[in-house]
Amino acid sequence: MSPEIICAVATPEGTSALSVIRVSGKGSYELLESIMSLDKNRLKGMRRKVGRISDEGQIVDEVVVVSWPEGKSFTGEEMAEIICHGIPRSIRTIIEILIKHGARRADPGEFARRAFVNGRLNAVQVIALAALWDTEKSRSVFTGKIEESCTILLNEIEKAREAVEGNIEFSETHLDEDNKSIRSVLRDLIEYAKDFKREADSHENSSRVLIMGPTNSGKSTLFNVLTGKNGALVSDEPGTTRDGSTGFIEISGRTIQLCDSAGTDGIGLDRTASEAVINELDGTEIVIWMSEGGMTPPDDEVIKRAGEIVLIAAKSDLKNRIEVERFLNVSSVTGEGLEELKKIISRVPGSMSLSGVAARIEESIHKSDGFISSREYDLAAEILGEAEIEARRIMGKGENIELSIERALAGMCVGK
Repeated sequence: MSPEIICAVATPEGTSALSVIRVSGKGSYELLESIMSLDKNRLKGMRRKVGRISDEGQIVDEVVVVSWPEGKSFTGEEMAEIICHGIPRSIRTIIEILIKHGARRADPGEFARRAFVNGRLNAVQVIALAALWDTEKSRSVFTGKIEESCTILLNEIEKAREAVEGNIEFSETHLDEDNKSIRSVLRDLIEYAKDFKREADSHENSSRVLIMGPTNSGKSTLFNVLTGKNGALVSDEPGTTRDGSTGFIEISGRTIQLCDSAGTDGIGLDRTASEAVINELDGTEIVIWMSEGGMTPPDDEVIKRAGEIVLIAAKSDLKNRIEVERFLNVSSVTGEGLEELKKIISRVPGSMSLSGVAARIEESIHKSDGFISSREYDLAAEILGEAEIEARRIMGKGENIELSIERALAGMCVGK
């Protein structure tokens, strides 16, 4: 449990009949009892109380407070909701009073983060919940389908593993009929894995990929080719791109936000624009670093701040090109390297994401099917066991999908 008390407005800004302020953390009851002049422990447990919030003898608002005990609330901590009048001035004053008495403003998604840490939400539930805040998603209601899909997948993996292990333990001959029966189970399991992967992809927040590099390295041309539109200005003159263009593309079922940017070696306003983009990198983005022929290494700050860097040797159609180690040769003119580049960026946000875990589970099941085909049952059972562990983790607290959790929480509103 966190030692800090957090608070935030959980309803939209503006004037309304009512507004809700959330408070969570050990000591929340005592804080509210103090500012409402209530008896000690009046809010302890699952309670409701009508009262007035005062500050230095002045009544600020008449409110209703609903409290939940530790282990029963959304966050799993002491938690209360203040239902007050939806007057912006009153709301601001109540928040200020809460802060003055020891609370602090919550970060985006911090209530959900605490619910996750305290076991009230699993990783799949956090990501599904966050999808409601993603304006690029067509889904507008919380259906719980992804959690159901993961639960079914986990049960089917367990049944398949038990079938394989049973064949090892009780069958000395490993008849063709046994092999066919187990492979039939695996074929069904592959379909369940595909269903879960599709759900995971659809719920993952839109991933951001930035095209960066020195001026005139072909960034805007590549942006236009990948997005299929002329959204970025293209010119041989340095500094043509300053306010980078942005577009959404779909690759292998993943929605990717592709961003063009100013040259990193620009001067004046171009340099300022480039530095602003670099400073906004938060470690979750893929950066496509482009330089003609792969002759310019990535900027040190880009290396430090980017989540992953794809090195591109641009304009590979030009004469006298040089093969540069670790750089992918790409030509927006001939199309060389474009399909490989798409495969790379379709994997964002990477192995630490829900999509990454779903892909690993699907791959493990395919491998297991191959081992069963060659009658290597021990290896098949071992790989199915690893897939089962992955599925159990994401239905628990999701130790292996930190990146998806962080992206999901960052996309939520402050009061969630």
